Amino acid sequence: MGRDLEEIKSAVEGALEKIERENLKEDSSMKRKERSTKVWIVLWGLLPLLLFGGFTAGVVWSKDNSMCLGCHQDESLSKQDAGGRKLSLFVSETGFKSSVHGKLSCSDCHTHIKDDKHAEGGQKAADKRVNCATCHRKAEKEYLQGLHSKLIMKGTERAANCYDCHGKHNIVPHNNPKSMVNISNIDRTCTRCHSDMTFVREHGLGEAMPKEEFRKSVHGKSGQMTCTSCHGSHDLRSLTDPKSSIFRSSIPHTCGGCHPDITKQFVESIHGVLAARGRSDSPTCTTCHGFHGIKAVVDPDSPVNEKRIALTTCPQCHAAERITKAYNLTTKTVQSYYDSFHGLSYRGGDTYSANCASCHGVHDIRPSSDPKSMIHKDNLQKTCGACHPGASENFAKTKMHAVASITGSEFGEKAVGWVRIIYIFLIVSVIGGLTLFNFMDWLRKTIDRAH
Repeated sequence: MGRDLEEIKSAVEGALEKIERENLKEDSSMKRKERSTKVWIVLWGLLPLLLFGGFTAGVVWSKDNSMCLGCHQDESLSKQDAGGRKLSLFVSETGFKSSVHGKLSCSDCHTHIKDDKHAEGGQKAADKRVNCATCHRKAEKEYLQGLHSKLIMKGTERAANCYDCHGKHNIVPHNNPKSMVNISNIDRTCTRCHSDMTFVREHGLGEAMPKEEFRKSVHGKSGQMTCTSCHGSHDLRSLTDPKSSIFRSSIPHTCGGCHPDITKQFVESIHGVLAARGRSDSPTCTTCHGFHGIKAVVDPDSPVNEKRIALTTCPQCHAAERITKAYNLTTKTVQSYYDSFHGLSYRGGDTYSANCASCHGVHDIRPSSDPKSMIHKDNLQKTCGACHPGASENFAKTKMHAVASITGSEFGEKAVGWVRIIYIFLIVSVIGGLTLFNFMDWLRKTIDRAH
């Protein structure tokens, strides 16, 4: 089309030059009139050519997709990839026309295919992937920084490309319920790979994600959260990447996108401070709440449910010898709670009894030396009073994590330790003696009856 216009332009300019030379000898007024007349004659004569050229180009343009679809509408058309898997080459004309790219020509994306020679045995140029960056430069720039792109650069065959998530010829806007990246479909799109155990093992991704795990979580049930909400989309990164939204120190800020007030409390807590320093053993949101299958607090299976928080969640760190040594914590904190009245009642199934969070807080846990801490000496009366109305100052001075041991650091601990030993001795002596007495009495009576 461009070449035809250039030729037409040259022809017009040549005609004008010829007219000008012929009229040099004539009167200036007559010359202008005649030249104007001839110019219009030339233009009117060329108008059909212009219209015909545009029509011809339009016909060729409109036939471009028809030529491709002549073969690719065949549902049985396929080829094998490098791994020997069968790939369908079928393209639905209806699906393509209703897609966001429906007004484009096949050759706009498949720029390496110049004609139908690729169907005769294959030209390698035709096998090159479509370059979406031609139109989507910003998305491509983000994608190149992400994990999927880096895996492809390393030669990993099965790493997500544009069409793996968005589709190929049937791409629709993300707000369309049929879109693969619609908020209601993204988890299915991601789990096509991430629930594949073979894929997960090949890429060292730990355990495969059950397809329904996220859908049954509080986030999945909300309908407002999906994989990209936490992991990102085009610039998705590994959890070991400091720039990743799921990097350990970044998790509180990622969760804070939806839970800003809770995040503010957490970052000021002892756990948040340690996490910000990069301590790998400091708890973050996911340490207590879980990852993809986060459940509501009222759910008995939730790790932060009242029935589990003091039995499994807090002890996973505070009963661990390595962590208690690293932070100079007593190794008997958890056991001392279990031995207390609160702990015995709690383990007996009474969820109204105080657990770890009742005294230490939930997200704003602070050391006892912090004036804002719930267990600071100036705040203990208020903390205890939440469950024991009218608790006096002396009541609040009672040591909660007392260790009953004759080798304790305080007199009270030693006294309780001796009392425990005495009680154990008396229990064994009395019950053991009574048992022995009854046995001997039974034995005597049995012998007497035998004689």
